Amino acid sequence: MNLNKLNDYPSPKTTKYLLIFSLILYIVIYPILGFYFMISNYPVGFIESQLSFSGEIIKSHLRTMSKAEIHLYRIAQLIDYIYMVAYGTLYFTFGLYLARKFEKDTGFRKTGLFAALFGLISACCDATENAFILLMLTDPQGFPNIWAITHSCFALVKFILIGIFMIWTISAIIALLIRKIKS
Repeated sequence: MNLNKLNDYPSPKTTKYLLIFSLILYIVIYPILGFYFMISNYPVGFIESQLSFSGEIIKSHLRTMSKAEIHLYRIAQLIDYIYMVAYGTLYFTFGLYLARKFEKDTGFRKTGLFAALFGLISACCDATENAFILLMLTDPQGFPNIWAITHSCFALVKFILIGIFMIWTISAIIALLIRKIKS
């Protein structure tokens, strides 16, 4: 994969604007998303649900909810798509910003460009995961269990990619701080 285009594209100015826009969107949309998840009364947390790998477990969660609560949960899933745009763009642009702080052809620069892409790819995995949630909500007690398994597979990949991105980001910040202290 040729990542050299990411050295200059999007331009540093565009990257900066996208970073600021995505940070603002993230800050605005996260509480709204959290509010809708909260009032839906979904009985367990995100990770427990997303990594259940079981249709029966998700059906048992949905069984505890009224039709109105399931509708609110559906709205939360739709709002989550805006959140995905926010965090996918935020991780991508912040990864690019940090990677470009390193000299070309260095390990941190090259791995940083990959890490930046992981932000976008994780958001795409999240979008696919949500599509399966929306499918499951069309028949909360009768959906095929494979939908829950597929949903969890995409969630797992998302979490792994975000984890790799976070580890790279922390490592890059430490490396930049060390470089600054030495100079």
